[in-house]
Amino acid sequence: MKENEIRPEALYKRYIELSHEDAEHCFGDEERFHVACVACGSLKNTNEFVKYGFQYVTCRGCQSLYQSPRPSLLAFESFYKNSVSSNYWADVFFPAVAEIRRDLIFRSRVDQLSAMVKESGDKIERLVDVGAGYGIFLDEWRKHDPKARLIAVEPSESLAAECRHKGFETSENIAEEVEGYDDFADLVVCFEVLEHVFDPLSFVKSLTRLARPGGLVFLSTLSIDGFDLQFLWDKSKQISPPHHINFLSVDGFKKLFERAGLTDISVTTPGKLDVDIVRNSCLENPDLIDGQRFIQKLMDQSDLRDSFQAFLAENALSSHVWVIGRLPL
Repeated sequence: MKENEIRPEALYKRYIELSHEDAEHCFGDEERFHVACVACGSLKNTNEFVKYGFQYVTCRGCQSLYQSPRPSLLAFESFYKNSVSSNYWADVFFPAVAEIRRDLIFRSRVDQLSAMVKESGDKIERLVDVGAGYGIFLDEWRKHDPKARLIAVEPSESLAAECRHKGFETSENIAEEVEGYDDFADLVVCFEVLEHVFDPLSFVKSLTRLARPGGLVFLSTLSIDGFDLQFLWDKSKQISPPHHINFLSVDGFKKLFERAGLTDISVTTPGKLDVDIVRNSCLENPDLIDGQRFIQKLMDQSDLRDSFQAFLAENALSSHVWVIGRLPL
């Protein structure tokens, strides 16, 4: 899998441009508030950089990177409902890559996640997908297990309609306001949402509320410990406010899940794109690699790139992270 397969260059460039414009248009005059670390709750942090008018800081405790001071929750809710970049992602970008992502991402997600829960001895009869989008993950899980009861939680009216069209029970709401599914699921999943949310602790607690006692809560998102984020830092396209505002460390994820009341926490980084993302960024901006002899050697040899990516994934050094925990009985 390559970055351009799931994020076509022209479409992704336009999305980043619109995000930059929205950062000014939607938040220019909004009052901002300092927030504690979104992972461990520490009040001690260090200023890192400003991007598109948004300050990012690093927690001195768990080393998570997060945006602070940040606009209000209401400002973010309005942004996601009304912004040009959000609509572009939902209406233009994702439909263009939906099927290739099904082939390259969602099918393997089902295979890997089902293997994980089978190894732990869990039987998944009820599954809730929070932020279900087009319902592709649920569609693939249904092929894997046609008998499972599958619930889509999706706040977007058009995407919720797509989930219903695919035949899934659907709650058209944000996770924090879902009703009727408390203590319900054997497995709650949430893919690529945490980096967007205003209050990660409240969000993860809302996921735990949907899980039955002894049930599992799983999420995938971005980790600041990952190679591409560490190397590119403020020049990373993945650090794209106002969309992506939370980049927890591996330690931060563990602390966040503990604060949400979860146990048996596992953090892995099965990412495949760190090296390719850095290579593409360096091809676009050669100054990034100036004087970096090791990185230059890495970029020049495809077999070395593949080996290094495998090393990153195996040592919790990829920016794509999977976190799973269990709700106590």
